[in-house]
Amino acid sequence: MLGVLASLISALALYDKFGVYTFVIVTPLVYSGLMLCSYERKLKYQWQVFIIGLIFSLLCSCRIYHEVLRPLREPVTLTNAYGTVESIRTWGRGYAAVIDADDFGCYVSWRKFADMMPGSRIKFNGVTRKFKEAKHDGSFDEERYFRARNISGWINISGIEDLPERFSLPLMRYRLSSALTIYMPDRTAKYLKAAWLGERDSELNKKHVKWGTSHLLAVSGFHVGIVILIAGYFFGRNTILLSVILWAYILLTGAAPSALRAGLMLQTGLFARVLKRPVMGVNSVCVAGVMLLLWRPFLFWDIGFRLSLLCALTLTAMFDVRKSLWFAISTIAFLVTFPQIAMTFKTVPLAGIILNLFAPFYFAFAFTISSVCAFLRLMNFPLSEYLMLSCEGIFVIFERLAESIANAFPYLMHWNFLTAWTGTGTLILILCRYFNFSWVKTLMLMTGITLFAFMIFIMI
Repeated sequence: MLGVLASLISALALYDKFGVYTFVIVTPLVYSGLMLCSYERKLKYQWQVFIIGLIFSLLCSCRIYHEVLRPLREPVTLTNAYGTVESIRTWGRGYAAVIDADDFGCYVSWRKFADMMPGSRIKFNGVTRKFKEAKHDGSFDEERYFRARNISGWINISGIEDLPERFSLPLMRYRLSSALTIYMPDRTAKYLKAAWLGERDSELNKKHVKWGTSHLLAVSGFHVGIVILIAGYFFGRNTILLSVILWAYILLTGAAPSALRAGLMLQTGLFARVLKRPVMGVNSVCVAGVMLLLWRPFLFWDIGFRLSLLCALTLTAMFDVRKSLWFAISTIAFLVTFPQIAMTFKTVPLAGIILNLFAPFYFAFAFTISSVCAFLRLMNFPLSEYLMLSCEGIFVIFERLAESIANAFPYLMHWNFLTAWTGTGTLILILCRYFNFSWVKTLMLMTGITLFAFMIFIMI
């Protein structure tokens, strides 16, 4: 599955340059090259597995190419249409409201004011229009951004009429968000909204970007893992119940790409346990990545999806190779993700290396304690408001400590070839050690794949 995932990612990376030929030529070449590198004479049925995997990767390519090439819906005029307001978020100087129009798909509407409530049912008139054509020149690509979120186009709506409420997930998320705002202290409410609902406060996000810890606010394997660990403690090895809790949490948080990747990865592990098969972390990550690309290929151009895959591959491979290297996880994760982050955001704060040595453990404790206390507060338990003040103190302590470290190490690293190559080589090294390749084969793969990655970078 690692070979399949690598071949599909390589094809998508070169798609803008070579079009359909990447799926016809690059996919089988990359898959075949990686599989031949793992060939060992003593293992049986390798050629049968190779042929099956090659056919599967080509079928995946056909599916992805079909989805990438599929045109958006033509503009239509909607009269007396019905829909649900899925979400509202700030967008430039206004707001972007995602409208799920019944039988017409999801559209995004730019609003000068937040004049609609998430989860509300509305009747409206509207005119849709397509996204701007992608330029593929490194500037913001609104078509790929929104299609990765299953949104079909823009819509100008008028004549909005509110309809009676009915239960929906967006409405439940909105009410829970409002309850957190009302009953929780300021900082605790913002952190719990990020962890429970996937809502990131813009000011809080800016601080964590400065500290290099913004990943703690994005629902990913970190948060999903905490939920499943706690659920497993209370409910044991009940696979069905754990699966229900897993996907209920992911849907509650808005099903971000990183959360979906983590959910599919954990679900693969749960299925393996039912089938009494060994749980292989790297394989689970690759299965999740391939499934997400087959479902929605435009996720490839989402930076969150790519960073999530890189971190998951690195951490799972490191955990299996040498558990004692946990103290180096922060530095290695920094190296592996540096090329993607620096290319997207231009700079990477070095303070994040220090903070990430302890920040995940700190927030695992903080999120767990604050979630329990928040539940008691929402249930109106006696003295629960004082518990929430303690939780507020936990988050304030971290922010002051993070600000002090960021001020002591105010250095930013810009994109450069040496660090980018080092990061790519580090990931290949870890994966080769995971598969117990010889050092000769490891060095050959590190050299070959980093050169291939450099060629892709030059071409795109």
